Amino acid sequence: MIGERLGALIGRRLAARLFRPPRRPHHRRPADLGLEASADTVRTADGIELHVWLVPGRGAGTAIVGHGIGLTKSASLRHAELLHELGYHVLLFDHRNHGRSGSDRSRSGLADRFSRDIAACIETATERWPDAGPVVVWGFSFSTFPTLYSLRTPATPIHAILCDSGPGLELEPMLRRFVVDGGAQLPAAARSALRHPAAVAAFASTAVSMLGATWPPDPASSASGTTPMLFLVGTEDEVLDPAQVRALGARYPHARVAELPTGHLLGIKEAAPEYRAAVAAFLAELPSRRPEASAEDDGAGAVAGAGAADADWPVARPGEREYPGVERGRVP
Repeated sequence: MIGERLGALIGRRLAARLFRPPRRPHHRRPADLGLEASADTVRTADGIELHVWLVPGRGAGTAIVGHGIGLTKSASLRHAELLHELGYHVLLFDHRNHGRSGSDRSRSGLADRFSRDIAACIETATERWPDAGPVVVWGFSFSTFPTLYSLRTPATPIHAILCDSGPGLELEPMLRRFVVDGGAQLPAAARSALRHPAAVAAFASTAVSMLGATWPPDPASSASGTTPMLFLVGTEDEVLDPAQVRALGARYPHARVAELPTGHLLGIKEAAPEYRAAVAAFLAELPSRRPEASAEDDGAGAVAGAGAADADWPVARPGEREYPGVERGRVP
């Protein structure tokens, strides 16, 4: 029987495993969906080599597409196909410690480290496709966290974000539910041990400490307050509480929450018409051209302007507007 002490020890050790899950191979390739793509590697600011697929489009915009924890970029190919249909160039990447990307055994500052993956991919994509439209970042489940966290500074090269099945407003409750309900990619024996309350509590608190983030980003002092966001949430999600996503979206003046009658990361499979309509409507409202960087935006984070406000983004509070074909509740 697992006691309090042993349970806490197990929880702390398994938290590190969360960010370095067992590697999975790519289960399909872009060609399987009729996408012409080239493979390449991208080097992050801290020296991690990321494996990427580059899918050129018509130039309506540029999309950086991640994946969920324990998965690979191959899990996001349907989303890349949708973006390609909408005219976007797409860069899909394996996060560090995933797929064919490099390893990072760090146990601190992980929010910043995973966000560096996104920053490196943006730099590569905008160099490859310098004249394309707005830059959007699309995260899934766990990777929605670094996606939103990438907006933590006032200047950003990101013009909009999409988040599927996350993130939540409060990190510890989100991680507790995530691990208890099977979101974490852990061995069966580890999942069994994490049924102990002490293990769950230690797992969540340790994981939050390893992330080392001030969460959520403050809309008054960061690009999160001016950047359009679309949160896609399944009303039947058993891994992440939909109410946590609604509460988070309510903090940001340009955030929208599209609710779909499906589970965790299943929107594009089980509610495809509504899901695709929500994404297409959101992207259609973005300006067709990237804002020019101002003379003051000469820092590393100001590749393409200081934020969405520079582009005269449409203002919409959560709950004010509906997407075609999507039934959505008002954000409290």
